Amino acid sequence: MMLNESNRRYFAYARHALVSALQMLRVRDSATVLIPEFICRDVLASLHAVGAEPHFYAIDDQLQPQAGQTLPPAAALMVVNYFGFPADITRARSLMASPPAPIIEDNAHGWLSADQHGTPLGSRTQVGITSIRKTIRLPDGAYLQWNAGDTLDIGTLEPQLPPRTTSLSLSFRLRHSVAQLDAHSPIALMPIARNAVRLIRRTSGRSAIEQHPTDEWQLPAARSAHHESMRIIKQVDHVAEVVRRRELFLRCSTFADKFAIERPFVDLPLHVSPQGFPFFGDTAHVGAFCRMVRRSRCGEVIRWPALPSRSSLPTSSRLRTLHLVNFLV
Repeated sequence: MMLNESNRRYFAYARHALVSALQMLRVRDSATVLIPEFICRDVLASLHAVGAEPHFYAIDDQLQPQAGQTLPPAAALMVVNYFGFPADITRARSLMASPPAPIIEDNAHGWLSADQHGTPLGSRTQVGITSIRKTIRLPDGAYLQWNAGDTLDIGTLEPQLPPRTTSLSLSFRLRHSVAQLDAHSPIALMPIARNAVRLIRRTSGRSAIEQHPTDEWQLPAARSAHHESMRIIKQVDHVAEVVRRRELFLRCSTFADKFAIERPFVDLPLHVSPQGFPFFGDTAHVGAFCRMVRRSRCGEVIRWPALPSRSSLPTSSRLRTLHLVNFLV
């Protein structure tokens, strides 16, 4: 049973898992936590919850910690396995001041992915967080994983919360139903439904794409995963899901080569299960590439991330043009 695993705790969202990780690492009020400048803004809500202060460090165009920088002393350092590709933890360690800070492996994108040694992502440092709902369609679902060590304050960790049994939201039920129909339909129904919802929002005076700026400092109310999420997770065929994702990535790679689309990851390492296909949106034929991706039903093309308001990422950075073919179904 997944809920009985001794070195994991399941949560509704990775943001709650990150709060527990920070507490286990004894990150206290006003402590500095090093995080990438290229990061989704909701990470800051977890730091805010424990009173920590972010210090941003640079990421290169291959989505690795930028070589040559010297990171200041800190209570913790977060490294991100962007889109399921392993972060270079050895490089990250080499950039830190002495004594080195403990590392939190942010594996929000990397469920079912592993590094070149076959070690599952999210388990390579003292503490790691993984968001399963970023990989498969769930109401919610994430977990904290840790490796035993004297420096961890295990006493801060609450017992596993029981799964929620509340009714699923109408929006999730609708998305799930459309996705099920889409999988067996010759017509791509998800984009049609998505565009219809956005049209309704625009005609009612709202933004076509929902924005949640409060995510930067406010955690979701629900902390325990829904029982439906746990049921779906247990039923996933891991091998088939990895094969599906790798095949989609290779198909997108073929299209990218056709249109000379540049991307941070050209190769697909053996053990990687990609969350999607990231690419830079500043090349000449990106529109034609996106149209081919959509016609081939590889996934939705989205922008990622919604950066924190305090991010130090330069306005000229190419990372600001990054798009993703999202393989979520």
